[in-house]
Amino acid sequence: MTQQTVATAADFQEQVSRIVIEELELEEGELTGSGHFIDDYDSDSLSLITVVSRIEKELGVAIPKTELGDLVNLSLLVEAVVQHAAESNHG
Repeated sequence: MTQQTVATAADFQEQVSRIVIEELELEEGELTGSGHFIDDYDSDSLSLITVVSRIEKELGVAIPKTELGDLVNLSLLVEAVVQHAAESNHG
């Protein structure tokens, strides 16, 4: 069970990273797990909404809008995607 979860998290990491890089117009290698979207990458809340919308559309994972303010970096965003993907698969 754990191996499957890890593979899923790794898959989501790659897909979410690609979406964030495209939407925030970052260079390859510029995005880090802990880099703050707004403070480090000059993003704004609208950009994050666009990122989450693409995640929902492309990955089929719904993230509640109430959580957007907490998803300030890639690590937290991927964590939320993995959590909500698991919920939608089990719910």
